Amino acid sequence: MNSRPDKIYLLLAKTLGLLCLVLICNTASAVKVPEQATNAESAQTDTECVFNWAQTFYSNLLSPPVSGVQSSPPYTYRYYPDTHAYIGVSSADNHVYYLGPEGTLQDVGDLSDSLAVSGCGARPYPVIFIHGLASSADTWTAYRDYLISNAFWTFGGIPAYDQTAKTVGIGCPSGSSVQCTGSAGDFYTLNFSDTQSLSFDVQGGELAAIVKAVLAANPGKTKVLLISHSIGGLAAREYLQGLARELNAATTIPYGGDVAKLITIGTSHQGSFWAEACHNPVDIPVGAGICDLLPLPIDSNSIVIQDLQPGSPALNSLNDLATHPLPADIAYVSIIATGQSTLTGFVDFSDGDGVVSDVSQDLAMVSGNLAQHKSLRINVPFQACGNKITLPIVGDIGETHTCETTDIGIGAEVLRDLQ
Repeated sequence: MNSRPDKIYLLLAKTLGLLCLVLICNTASAVKVPEQATNAESAQTDTECVFNWAQTFYSNLLSPPVSGVQSSPPYTYRYYPDTHAYIGVSSADNHVYYLGPEGTLQDVGDLSDSLAVSGCGARPYPVIFIHGLASSADTWTAYRDYLISNAFWTFGGIPAYDQTAKTVGIGCPSGSSVQCTGSAGDFYTLNFSDTQSLSFDVQGGELAAIVKAVLAANPGKTKVLLISHSIGGLAAREYLQGLARELNAATTIPYGGDVAKLITIGTSHQGSFWAEACHNPVDIPVGAGICDLLPLPIDSNSIVIQDLQPGSPALNSLNDLATHPLPADIAYVSIIATGQSTLTGFVDFSDGDGVVSDVSQDLAMVSGNLAQHKSLRINVPFQACGNKITLPIVGDIGETHTCETTDIGIGAEVLRDLQ
């Protein structure tokens, strides 16, 4: 770097009236007692985390990605040569500042506000990521890598339920250099034993055991935060609503009061016409191949595909909230992916992700007036992770359902809701 940063930060100091602080900071003793050193390291980690978040989600302003920080007291900052921009945090007021190429200083706000929306700062609950249909823990690889490398979270591993032993083991990715403890951690990416031959309530039973195992691995923690994609959200609801059970068991597993928040992404709370058409191909024109809309190994006769049909006994039971209410002390977030024409009948369309309609993705359309619930619509553009097919009479339809766990807009919202 040349002398430009020094000139810029003299400008910042003048703007804030902090030149005297610069002199004081430059003459102050550099010796720190252990507690001060620890606090300083924690503050720098928080600052770097926010910078990483900003350059990831605002790459049009901060490019190329930069690691580490530089210091010109009272500022800790980064300079982005491609966009000729700076982002910094002042120790004088603990505010985040942005200085673009036009030379206008912008006070972005208190650092604590940025920490709250970026996945940085306090981590009050272990987070469990729940995959969807015909998927696995690998669907969350982008989140896993971001949280480890950019937010400095500790990856606890991959909890998996063993149907034979009725136990949960927490492992780490095999043959991988991913940092993983296999025990205590800030977050986990679970694996169900199966997502097609097991009904939602049995998957909910596996989740109940995994929640307990994660809390056991984190002494002092009493609740978890659940982030679910697709039918993973239905498995989570089975547990929360006291409908979960073990395989072949007649009795249900009571909810343990151990969940602080449930975030559902692209979850089919009211089912999907795609599942109905996939299970009953004779009801649509020959050769339509609607099962192929999802580029996954789908068994059209599986229990889950049957349960995913609108009005199925499984969904009717789950959505009978008068009998099986959602716990009122949990915060709920419905992330609704939009932007694709989604079949809701043979020739009827609505907005959605191509597989699940926007209405079905919104828990509020089922639950009504939950005290702690918000619904957020996010347009997910069609991209390589999606798929398109051509149906007779209907024409071309596409899906972005499989893109939701890697979409940057959804990722930003998930980080915002981690607190």
